[in-house]
Amino acid sequence: MNLNDVEKKFLSILYKLKSQIKEIERFDSYKYCKDILTNEKIMRRYFNYLVHYTSYVKLKGKVIIDAGCGSGIFSVLLSLLSAEKVYAVDYIADCIEMTKFVVSIADLNNIEVIHSDIGELNQAEKSVDGIFCIEAISHIRDYKSFLDIASRVCKERGFLVIIDSNNGASPIIRRKNFKIWDIFENYSGQTAIFGHQKSDNCYLDMRAEIIGKNFPNLSQSEVREFAKYTFGYSKSEIIKAVSQFIKRDFSLKSEYSEGKCPLDPEFDCYMENLFNPIELKRELLNYGFKSLIKSNGTYRKGLRILNYFWELLSPLTIFLPKGFTLIAIKQRE
Repeated sequence: MNLNDVEKKFLSILYKLKSQIKEIERFDSYKYCKDILTNEKIMRRYFNYLVHYTSYVKLKGKVIIDAGCGSGIFSVLLSLLSAEKVYAVDYIADCIEMTKFVVSIADLNNIEVIHSDIGELNQAEKSVDGIFCIEAISHIRDYKSFLDIASRVCKERGFLVIIDSNNGASPIIRRKNFKIWDIFENYSGQTAIFGHQKSDNCYLDMRAEIIGKNFPNLSQSEVREFAKYTFGYSKSEIIKAVSQFIKRDFSLKSEYSEGKCPLDPEFDCYMENLFNPIELKRELLNYGFKSLIKSNGTYRKGLRILNYFWELLSPLTIFLPKGFTLIAIKQRE
């Protein structure tokens, strides 16, 4: 199937999803594809955006992991681009259910949906040809476990492609993320910041709610105090820490400050952590991967030549864009 045929098939699947809008609105992960389904112009732009990332590696006949599959739409594209097998992996149950629905609509039989933390994936050693991690590594709490898994399951000369819009090398993005983190951690009611949607409750209030339900004998002031002291903790960790706080043992005390990415206590994932691609490239060497960094640019057809030079100058331009792409190849042992 040539690229034009792939595009037609991909768009037809997106139109099928659009026709099932009432069905997919029930999924929280619908937010990942809501804007994409607006009209055909945006669908085509999204297709070009995704295809660009796949152009760095060979997919035909390959076994691929889509790590942090979200809505599952990228897994569908990997299948259409002739991957032999696609493992769509996510640890959020809603994402898994959404992905299953999308795969059923696409009517593809070479996608296996797996409910698992991508840092705990139980895959055989050297069993896959490549891994894509699109806009997911910034949510992973223990990203080093993920890199370790990637190193273990990738074959020699296998690839790991990481794409993320939280470029820690950019001073502009760092400042912007600090503001986003502050809103998500401390301010309830404000539901939008720099294009990011949040629930009515901030993470601080969510932790207070967890503490209030599990420790009903605490005063309101104690609940708020302990909520403040459990920054960056999951639900189970909050309960453990508060049990110690009650005994006046504050060894697990943790408080928010600027430059700390907050953790969603319900889903146990980072809001959106920053990654410096230059540092990540060096770190990947420890896991047996040799990497190339690309600055993310525009993927509109008419501006491809501009994007080519933008990527070519990545050693300089990497300090400017919102996002980065890191293409890593597993070296021979």
